[in-house]
Amino acid sequence: MKLAIEQLNHSFALDEVLADIGLILEAGESLALVGPSGCGKTTLLNLIAGLLQPREGRIENSFTSMAYMFQQPRLLPWKTARDNIALGLKARGMPRGEREARAADLGGKLGLAAADLDKFPHALSGGMQSRVALARALALEPDLLLLDEPFSALDVGLKMELYALLLEQQAQRGSAVLMITHDLMEAVRLADRIAMMAAAPGRIVRTFTLSRPQHERDDGWVYRTTAKLMQEPEVRAGFGLGRAMRASDDESGDGVAISREDKPARRREMRCA
Repeated sequence: MKLAIEQLNHSFALDEVLADIGLILEAGESLALVGPSGCGKTTLLNLIAGLLQPREGRIENSFTSMAYMFQQPRLLPWKTARDNIALGLKARGMPRGEREARAADLGGKLGLAAADLDKFPHALSGGMQSRVALARALALEPDLLLLDEPFSALDVGLKMELYALLLEQQAQRGSAVLMITHDLMEAVRLADRIAMMAAAPGRIVRTFTLSRPQHERDDGWVYRTTAKLMQEPEVRAGFGLGRAMRASDDESGDGVAISREDKPARRREMRCA
């Protein structure tokens, strides 16, 4: 199973939003899309999810099931947390007892007490609502999980908890994950590859491969790798930063090795060990 996109172009009226997008995501992989606001990241996810139809290009998605977690929890206010988690399972025709049991199991794994599952969204904190939204997506046991900045409004401690839970669920299921984030450090923690996008029109200008497995990425490695990536011209341009003052790439005392592989195509790749 894989997701393959070739020469994808999209526009709204005369506004060209995406140009010549190409990427491949295999089963079990995680890819983070990073770039400035307005570069078409959410539009790309909506195209992949089938919420929009592309103007030009090809999207081949052979994953059998897919779930989409939006930036906002988007919980149904008239349903309890338990019923929100089980919403997709109900649509699939799963019996009530079975879907409630799965909702309770996932809710517990995500730190929601039984009493929390009986609450309506207005009675839950923002962090709890995010847990419910993540549980709703994971309850479907998707082969492909789309995440649109799901952790952007959360405090650092809660983010770290949900990172661990997401990685655990991904490892158990072997799901592919395509996520949007403005937080480069978040991408370094969670992704196998990072695609840096530029705007006007939205396009992928650089791809970074993180070869170290997620379970071996301690805080020190994450900080050093993020700092290395922040020296790259495409990353700095994407975040609106000026030219970097950088040390030689040959200095390896910080324990982060970066090798470059320039491509004849416009997109370039860099590997972070």
